[in-house]
Amino acid sequence: MREVSVKVGMTEDEIEYIKNQLFQFNVSTAPPDQGALSKDINLIIKDEVKIYGGLMGKIYRGCLFIEFLWISEEERSAGYGQKLMMEAEKIGISEQCRFIHLDTFSFQAPGFYKKNGYEIFGVLEGYSDGIKRYYLKKDL
Repeated sequence: MREVSVKVGMTEDEIEYIKNQLFQFNVSTAPPDQGALSKDINLIIKDEVKIYGGLMGKIYRGCLFIEFLWISEEERSAGYGQKLMMEAEKIGISEQCRFIHLDTFSFQAPGFYKKNGYEIFGVLEGYSDGIKRYYLKKDL
């Protein structure tokens, strides 16, 4: 075995290299079953002055993963989150996704997702102060 060291931190080039190597391995061992390997989904709600919210996700292997959903605090009851989720679902359907999945912490929005038809399929416990991480999905 070679003598190597573990270092904290990476350059942007090193990060991209490692991501690309894993991506290439995944493609070579589990080829995609449809179309493009992945596609970014980025939705934003804004006017001429202000950003009120946004959603970022990725379509891969016939599903849509929601990575980020944020609504400005003063606008959280205005329906913007639901509007973004509905648009993401439309995109998922048009891209022939079978389901959407995401995760959220107990202090974030598990109730919002459940109210919008998402079901919990896993819970990770053990965080400090009793916080839980919920894994949810919705069939399309």
